Amino acid sequence: MIGCLMSTIAQAQPRDFELAAQPMGSALTALARQGQLQIFFESDQVQGLQGRALRGRYEPVEALHQLLLGSGLELVVTPGGFVVRQQAVTARDENTIELGSVSIVGDGRQVDSSNVGRSTLTSREIEQRQADNVPSLLQTLPGVSMGGSPKPGGQTMNIWGLGDAEDVPFTLDGATKSGFERYQQGTVFIEPELIKSIEVDKGPHSVFTGNGGFGGTVHMETKDAQDLLQEGRNAGAMLKYGYHSNDQQKIYSGAVYGRTDDGFADSLLYLTGRDGRDIKLADTIPDPDNRYPINPQRLPNTSQDLAAGLFKLNLHPTEEHDVNLSWSRSKSTRWTPFSSSSYPTPPTQSNINQYGYEGALRRFLAHRETIDTTWASKYHFQPLDNPWVDLTFSYAQSKVEQVDEREQSAFVQVATGGRKMDTAYRDKVVELRNTSRFDTGVFSHELTLGGAWRKHNRDTRMYIDTSTYNNANYNFGRFQPTFMPSGEQLTHSFYVQDVLDYGRLTITPSMRFDSVRNEGEPNLAPVYNNSARGHDYSSQSYSGWSPRLSLFWRATEQLGFFADYTQTWRAPLIDEQYEVQNSTTRPATSRDLDPERIHALRFGSVVNLGDLLVNGDSLQVRTTLFRNKIKDEIFKNVGVGCAEQAASNGTLSGSCGAYLPQGNYRNIGDLTIEGFEVESFYDSARVFGALSYSWMSGEHEGAYTNPWGPDVWARGIQPAKWVATLGVKIPEADMRLGWQGEFVRKTDRLPSDRYSGGMGSSVGDTFYDHFDNASYDTHRVFASWIPQQAGLKGTEVNFVVDNLFNRFYQPALSGDRVYSQGRNAKISVTRFF
Repeated sequence: MIGCLMSTIAQAQPRDFELAAQPMGSALTALARQGQLQIFFESDQVQGLQGRALRGRYEPVEALHQLLLGSGLELVVTPGGFVVRQQAVTARDENTIELGSVSIVGDGRQVDSSNVGRSTLTSREIEQRQADNVPSLLQTLPGVSMGGSPKPGGQTMNIWGLGDAEDVPFTLDGATKSGFERYQQGTVFIEPELIKSIEVDKGPHSVFTGNGGFGGTVHMETKDAQDLLQEGRNAGAMLKYGYHSNDQQKIYSGAVYGRTDDGFADSLLYLTGRDGRDIKLADTIPDPDNRYPINPQRLPNTSQDLAAGLFKLNLHPTEEHDVNLSWSRSKSTRWTPFSSSSYPTPPTQSNINQYGYEGALRRFLAHRETIDTTWASKYHFQPLDNPWVDLTFSYAQSKVEQVDEREQSAFVQVATGGRKMDTAYRDKVVELRNTSRFDTGVFSHELTLGGAWRKHNRDTRMYIDTSTYNNANYNFGRFQPTFMPSGEQLTHSFYVQDVLDYGRLTITPSMRFDSVRNEGEPNLAPVYNNSARGHDYSSQSYSGWSPRLSLFWRATEQLGFFADYTQTWRAPLIDEQYEVQNSTTRPATSRDLDPERIHALRFGSVVNLGDLLVNGDSLQVRTTLFRNKIKDEIFKNVGVGCAEQAASNGTLSGSCGAYLPQGNYRNIGDLTIEGFEVESFYDSARVFGALSYSWMSGEHEGAYTNPWGPDVWARGIQPAKWVATLGVKIPEADMRLGWQGEFVRKTDRLPSDRYSGGMGSSVGDTFYDHFDNASYDTHRVFASWIPQQAGLKGTEVNFVVDNLFNRFYQPALSGDRVYSQGRNAKISVTRFF
């Protein structure tokens, strides 16, 4: 056994490596010396293997991964350091394309059948961007777009033309985060300062996601002690200060962390806070009719006030057992208009005359407190000598609470939450999963069996004290908002997946079964709990199978092709099933809804090329085509209510009397979305870059407000987008510099283009158009400095300027009256101790 230098595991500080191509044993010894790692290996296991040349700046552990790529050796973390040994050959290991440099393709190091459609953002990209929210971090990925607004809590996420909360679920450390579905609010409130990596799986092609996720799934992992510890240290601390010029925002972060000498345990406590002013737009919101005498460029009531924390504990009793525990929480408080995803109209002169400018603003504000809390725990057992067992048991719970409260002088109405509104989303998830690896004849198998239980609760309460509601019919103003009913969704799932490897071909069939039970909570107001109006909050159940098939063919060492086909479904949401009204036409709950179903196809190629322009450089290119067809789409029941109304140009009550009362939601026609994207990444010792392009189109069978009407363009479809990045590395100065540009085409296909009115409707689909933005481009420059010289080592500086040229535009898929935030210079200084 050979032990290579140093007594503890070196961590995340990048350093320069200069390794010539040489025998693997010598290369490991040299890398251990240069990276101050402790590495153990058996000489006979590396005999005859050649270590590749390695030059450039890497984190030490990343350099070790790069050295071992394609060698047939694996890395095992032990209490005493690293063990390098021969890999046990599995279905996955032989059929991979090794990436010559870190990119976002796959897991950033290699591409195989399990991650070929995945994009991975590492801590480097996250720290570099210094984002205020998670969706803006993903904005530059092809096929991904942030909707809503840059206001705190106002962001939504759209992947491949699907942007509702149920279409893009998020997980944090394995804990499911139900997308927040309150009207005109954002869907995710996780503080990006706590995140170390983000994985985006586009499309519904993962067997581990059920009951939704038609657009894709976003997985986030929080930071660990191992990510922050300095070389040769078992304990440490970190202080970080950030500043954003646009809203004069200050970000304060601090952490303490450590591990035991024997590697049995490591722990982290991380605290962060944001404090800023209102955001400044690139220009004033257009006012062609001069209606707004005061129209400030700095948007009122958009300031950041947030505190967040993370606690992490990892236990490693032996090489076969791991226990992971995490807790994270973020809390924001601010005065805000009801809508976070749109900008309010400024006060008119008559409003100002009546209330004064500040009073006219304040009467539409609520004091909003949002708290997002996540607990996650995981136990992993993988015997070193038993390939049949790779067992993971996890339990997680999360909660999002939002409280709005308005002053006595404020304007109140039911549609915006009354005087006070309490909203809470709670999720509990238990999952057990095991993977067995074995061979049968010419096939190698990686068989995964799993089951999950999930309980989702929505609790809402509103208080409104106006005279209309201060009576027994409305429970004296205390009841659930009709558009946000309370209820519970209980899901039981079972899945099986087998990765069959035959030479260069990997075939992955899988099957998932989900059983979903919805149950509403009767409204406290008798007027909304009236069986004569069709108010039925009783349970409704759905179940079904989701078959999937994936193919991955490694045509050469550098080229692979992939194809995925999925049929899956989702049950109605609590809101869709149990929303009610007090009317004679559409007052009822919607217990007769069918589930939405999707047939999804994805195929493409990935190629990795090395030594193109200079020795050691690499280029990755991934091309993807997709086609998703959604059947029985669930949509708000508005507009034309029956075929007779569409034919006679009559009224709902006059033409559709035989079908009344109707529910608030219904299944409408099919939706088809298809698109194409290509992304490329280049890296060398001195230069790096990326170029991506995405395009998609969507059509809907029948109009959204008239299923018997003409076919229309689909809503929520992203315009074509180019994203280009070019940068340089200056190892002599420990710096990276770069530029990035986004070029977005105009949106010119809206539902109302084909149906702006007709038989039974005067406005058609106009109110369901997404925003028709003009073409625009926006640019950013960035730099990072991680000095290695004495006295400065342990310092990291990141600098970025967003919207460099202060472009004034309305972003694609943005909310009402949303315009671009102005130029924003952001800097962060981190010091490790």
